[in-house]
Amino acid sequence: MGGDRPLRVALQGELGSFSDEAIQQLWGSAAERLPYRDFADVTAAVMSGAADHGVLPTENSIVGSISGSHDALIDAPSLHALGETIVAVHHCLLAAPGTPFESVRSVFSHPVALAQCGRFFADHPQLEISAVYDTAGAAMDVSRVNDPMIAAVASRRAAHRFGLEILRADIEDRSDNQTRFLAIGQRPVEMPAGAAARTMMLIRTGDHPGDLLRALAPFAAHDLNMRRLETRPTGQPWSYRFCIEFEHEAGDPAVDAAVRDIAAVTAESRLVGTYPRWIAGRPSGGVTIFT
Repeated sequence: MGGDRPLRVALQGELGSFSDEAIQQLWGSAAERLPYRDFADVTAAVMSGAADHGVLPTENSIVGSISGSHDALIDAPSLHALGETIVAVHHCLLAAPGTPFESVRSVFSHPVALAQCGRFFADHPQLEISAVYDTAGAAMDVSRVNDPMIAAVASRRAAHRFGLEILRADIEDRSDNQTRFLAIGQRPVEMPAGAAARTMMLIRTGDHPGDLLRALAPFAAHDLNMRRLETRPTGQPWSYRFCIEFEHEAGDPAVDAAVRDIAAVTAESRLVGTYPRWIAGRPSGGVTIFT
């Protein structure tokens, strides 16, 4: 970032989305938010320098892993994980002002958001749901169309931004619904020794009995707490990569030892990044990723 230019942060979807909220939590209101349609567009913007950083949703507490973000990160080998934030996700049914709930027949939103509201739609079978690329984008379209038969599932932030009325609030299946977002950039973040950290790796094993077990054994051998293991296709038929995240203290020599041991027994190994864990509403160790 040069001169007085604001930090540019890429996000998938329109302003008013939960990705927008993640940017607010990580960088505050000073960041210039750059909306893109797809997760791959976000990583491409950061790789090209059109954006300084980006945010990707990686997992939700109800529906689990968000595969599109993992695939975009896999296809961007020059990018690093810089940090994380956890956004409380509360979905609302939004429509044009004055719309009665009884008139709504079609509801649009991102497929992950719709999946998080399964009970609400089961209780209201008259509502036909359709998946679109973004929650806030759905809200924007509902605002433009101004049709009392059409509604969107999106955030309160989106309702305020696009002048929509909240017909039903907090329609998610669980009140503790949360999404974890990953901050990405071209340079790794520096962390103080001892800070609570999380590391992400991508590996590809061989195709022999016990290969995955041998790849994971170093975590137990070096007393490291593995928190996530996600499987993604490589693009070749019936071949897979594994996305692994584990927790540790920054500067722990066991991490370097485990990474070396894993690389020695896998066909491919990539360290995506070590970054501060999000604890009590802020990054651990006072780490900043503003630059």
